[in-house]
Amino acid sequence: MDKYTFHVIGNSHLPISKHYQSCAFTIKHYRMCEMLMSLGHTVYTYGAKSNISQPPPCTEFIETHTVQDIARDFGCGDNREEIGYQWEKTNFIHDYSNPRKPVTLKFYDNASREINKRKQDNHFLLCMQGSYHTPIADAVGLFLTCEPGIGYRGAVEKRFKAFESSYIQNFSYASWHPYECINGSYYDRIIPGYADSADISFKEKKGDYYLYLARIIKRKGILTAYLATKAIGAKLIIAGQGGCIDNRGYLRDEYPQEFEIPPDSNWEYIGYQDLEKRKEVMANAIALFSPTEYLECFANSHVEAMLSGTTVITTSFGVYPGTIPDYLDGMHHLNKNKLSEVVGFKCNTLQDFVDAAKLAKQTSPEFIRKYGERFLMDNVKYEYQKWFDDLMNVYESAIDNTQKGWHRILGR
Repeated sequence: MDKYTFHVIGNSHLPISKHYQSCAFTIKHYRMCEMLMSLGHTVYTYGAKSNISQPPPCTEFIETHTVQDIARDFGCGDNREEIGYQWEKTNFIHDYSNPRKPVTLKFYDNASREINKRKQDNHFLLCMQGSYHTPIADAVGLFLTCEPGIGYRGAVEKRFKAFESSYIQNFSYASWHPYECINGSYYDRIIPGYADSADISFKEKKGDYYLYLARIIKRKGILTAYLATKAIGAKLIIAGQGGCIDNRGYLRDEYPQEFEIPPDSNWEYIGYQDLEKRKEVMANAIALFSPTEYLECFANSHVEAMLSGTTVITTSFGVYPGTIPDYLDGMHHLNKNKLSEVVGFKCNTLQDFVDAAKLAKQTSPEFIRKYGERFLMDNVKYEYQKWFDDLMNVYESAIDNTQKGWHRILGR
């Protein structure tokens, strides 16, 4: 297996740490470093170090800014948290769609300078946040500049790209070329999101509740989960950042207050769950409700649910058609003897969600877990290795016209 050198760019708004595992960008960066190191590559990673937990495994961690910088620009002065605000109760604060904060400009400048000190022409630059990392990519100028996990808006057309789903790949291509007949790219890939087996707890025997685990916002489908479980008189555990119980006992989102759920004995809000609590609440659930209204690019929680042996109840668009198998006879005509081969249900109406909740009790946790293992880091990392091998072929052919890129064939 060929070995390469990678420069992995972090975040400006959070330290690279599993302590902030509910930030998709942060945990993706951490796990990417783990995968690359396990394959024997050289990994330089750039970002802020946490004072309370370990940085990702890497060859060298280059600190481009500090948690004090983060707290100064994104915090509210609350010194109970190293980043200056109670992120477990709110959503993470960032400047993706706003003018860049001083901490971000510092991050850009320091990361660019430090990468330029270490880079060689055949090194990879991994932009983990798409267009947000463009100032660094432009300053570094490496041929092998990649976006290795596109599950966000703002992918950059001219970079090498690995998309987290076919939905976001096709959406991105079409967004760049509206109303055109579009070609794809042999050097782009679809590589799914990935989970660490150490962060999962499998349970064969389930508890007595259904789970909603996501940000507490309307678009994540929290009202659907509430209405479906209420219809069958089942308990719903609600976990995630951004919710609050008001003085009437209603659960609502903090801002812009798009919904409220009235006091009821069938639901319980438990707020943000750290890694250990998240593992347990996921593994013991009858099913995970992931009924998002918007087009999810990947949705890590539904893969964590499958690895926990927990049925997924979700929508029929976005990433889910690519990760939840179809059943030829449809949910309403599903042969009940085949429920042991069902990993999740894709729903369109409230009746669908109610039916799925009932049927989830008859699925097989062992079968679901086995299916979900396709998304473990120990499997997905080889898809990345193949992609990086192919890109290195392109690089070699670009610098030497006697070398073949796409046309390279090894052996007979």
